[in-house]
Amino acid sequence: MSNWGKPVLTKQGLKLQAKVDAGSRMQLTQCKIGSGTLSSGQNLEDLTALIAPVQTLPIASINYSENNSACVIAAVTDNSNVTSGYYLREFGVYARDPDDGEILYAVAQDSNPDYIPPKGTSAVISQEIGVALSFSNAANVTAYVNTSAIATITYVNSYVASAVADLKDMTGASPAQGGVHGLVPAPGRGVTKNRFLQADGTWAFVNEMTGASAGAAGASGLVPAPAAGNSTRYLRSDGSWAAIVSMSGASATVDGASGLVPAPVAGSSIRYLCADGTWKEVDLDSAKTKLVVYS
Repeated sequence: MSNWGKPVLTKQGLKLQAKVDAGSRMQLTQCKIGSGTLSSGQNLEDLTALIAPVQTLPIASINYSENNSACVIAAVTDNSNVTSGYYLREFGVYARDPDDGEILYAVAQDSNPDYIPPKGTSAVISQEIGVALSFSNAANVTAYVNTSAIATITYVNSYVASAVADLKDMTGASPAQGGVHGLVPAPGRGVTKNRFLQADGTWAFVNEMTGASAGAAGASGLVPAPAAGNSTRYLRSDGSWAAIVSMSGASATVDGASGLVPAPVAGSSIRYLCADGTWKEVDLDSAKTKLVVYS
């Protein structure tokens, strides 16, 4: 179980802190974590870099206190790029000094460090690390927040809460005014079938189609569901799905039957459909001798 000590400003960090308190601006740039431990006689304040840096962490978020006396930065570490396991003992915050460039601003050590296993092992580690920094005016402190950094849980929760707060109920349209997009009204109890949301913001009922009869007209609505295997049927005005039959040609002794005409083949564009159900060519010579004139 980790036991991080209070972050300590390095000597370079103290110089930069004085500049910020005097009105200069400072940018926090990145964080680093490592496995190093202080040697005998060594102090955190004297460090200019981590003792044994292992990973560089982009800053994922920065938040300020209400009175601008402090800011909290957060970074997320995981072991997806760790080639050799190590104990996470040190954490450093880097900042850009207007005179000296990037420096190790603050550092903290863990007296009971967690072990970070290498990638490829069964243990997948993802940990959010946050640190609070105090200033006389934190408004002068900014952070380079890397948009490709892993989002922290705190940031995600804040974003979701903000997004939900912005959601408003839908306003339905009227004859004189357009509606406003938003959350749709909740359907009432039992309203689960054949209802649709109207543009005025109300849930309306969809009736089933009523077929026509010899003595009564039908009513519009949802058409009846076709049964399996009825892919070539058509909906009749009586509300039933009827099979489509093919035309039967007439013979010398039997009448034909109505239905789908036979498909003409390619090149038959000038043929006509004969009563026997076939596509035939027009014989002009024969047709001239057989023209019948009715008075």
